[in-house]
Amino acid sequence: MTGRDSKGSGSEAPYAGPARNTHFDFQGKVFQAPGASFVLMGKEKQPMFAVDMGAGQGYVSLKDLRRTFHVAEGSHDDKLIEQAAAGLRHVPDIRPGDEIPNEILNGTASWTVARKHKQIARDRIQVQLLSWMGGKPITYTNQDELKKIVAQEESKKALKDAFGRAAVALGFEASQAEKVVDLIETLAREICYVEALRERTQELKKIQGNVEALIKVYTDIRGSAEVGRVKLLMVRGIAETDNILNNVDAETADVMSALMSLDDVVRAVRRARDELHFVLMEWDPIIAKWENLVMARSQDVDRALMATYKFLASRFDTGKSLMKKAGGK
Repeated sequence: MTGRDSKGSGSEAPYAGPARNTHFDFQGKVFQAPGASFVLMGKEKQPMFAVDMGAGQGYVSLKDLRRTFHVAEGSHDDKLIEQAAAGLRHVPDIRPGDEIPNEILNGTASWTVARKHKQIARDRIQVQLLSWMGGKPITYTNQDELKKIVAQEESKKALKDAFGRAAVALGFEASQAEKVVDLIETLAREICYVEALRERTQELKKIQGNVEALIKVYTDIRGSAEVGRVKLLMVRGIAETDNILNNVDAETADVMSALMSLDDVVRAVRRARDELHFVLMEWDPIIAKWENLVMARSQDVDRALMATYKFLASRFDTGKSLMKKAGGK
């Protein structure tokens, strides 16, 4: 016996050849069952194996999946089960034959961002470089202000000087400013995903604004109490995403330190990216319920409030975060 499971009995499907390293190419027959997939279930977000069963789906824990279908420890399918459990932090579900998320394979994101997010990331880093050059922080309150700062002629001239000074500070020749540009581009390619997620978190703040508006609509005792509970829980929900963003911002605030330890910063940014992406995947069904609603008392608004309350109460009633690790063993 191991700490996970008993060893397989050898009846697992024979290994048919080299695995495709980029796909969930399971070999056991159970993975060919109708509706076979891996999903997260329950309050603790445990990875489970699901199959179609008549009118619904049946679910089995990964431990029972290994034991019942004799998946030998260390076998091809066993390793893929492990990767599937980890992959559910990045995609809503995994089916046999799906591509393994890039996050599992090489740490890069398996989803794309718009060009504007890449530009925002680049602009943020350049303004931080200007702050370093001038010896004091340059502040802005929104993306429009950020864009205007970078577009100013004096900023463009200052950046040319900043690239040369930064090159020397990083151990290059002053004439090797292009090396600094390359480092900034590498960092921007990572931060742009966080910028896309930062934009997505605005949907949570829209919901918070809607709940605030409903305080004036649900004026009876029961309705007022229900809206009040959602309002309090929304503060905790938004704080979770804000904390992740604040940590990324702190990690990259000192641009020269970030460029000097780029590998460590990239790893930290990727961890934050994956944490925030997972949290927002959980929020997606709730965000959808609030879309196009008029803030007047109605069955649709009632349903949105109830869904939001259940979603938040199930996760924050004991102070637990959405990022509680889910184990598959």
